[in-house]
Amino acid sequence: MGKSNKDHGLLIVLCGPSGVGKSTISRMLAQRLDVTYIVSATTRVKKPGDEVGKVYDHIDNAEFFRRLDKDEFLEYAHVYGDYYGTPKHPALDYLYEGKDVLLEIDVQGALQIRYQYPEALLIFILPPDGPTLRQRLTDRGRDHAEDIEKRFRAARREIQMAKGSRAFDHMVFNDNLDRAVSEVAKLIQNERTGGL
Repeated sequence: MGKSNKDHGLLIVLCGPSGVGKSTISRMLAQRLDVTYIVSATTRVKKPGDEVGKVYDHIDNAEFFRRLDKDEFLEYAHVYGDYYGTPKHPALDYLYEGKDVLLEIDVQGALQIRYQYPEALLIFILPPDGPTLRQRLTDRGRDHAEDIEKRFRAARREIQMAKGSRAFDHMVFNDNLDRAVSEVAKLIQNERTGGL
């Protein structure tokens, strides 16, 4: 039996390291399924190429901590020197209205969600292999070589952490984008129907 509750929507979390394709999968899922994508807030400075990647609400540190002090985040994390957080509202509002909500977050945030919302569906996206992930990080054209290496090392740690954790309900390889999106969509639909 799935964890889905008919009284409210399903909280769906896509997680995985930088460059694995979370943003692309999230965008495609939002087009295919009736899910509401929640934009994360970040203190990270806008980078070239952001407009073709994940959308963020860019705020400064003072605003981030003001929101944090007011308990306005479902989860938050400090990643690569910047803060990221998922706003509680409208996410909880949509869930209580019976709408499914999609989050695209890092491992730290996903573990917080698992603890606070055990009924959430957590899916970890894996790259086909190390060389492919490194190439994807390079091809994004958003980071310097030093940052790419830092993200690649962090990705290896995150993958090991995820594989060793029982926090994630499913792991999906993004070796073929259409196949990965279809697999994630099927997992979400199975959760909605209770595995029927």
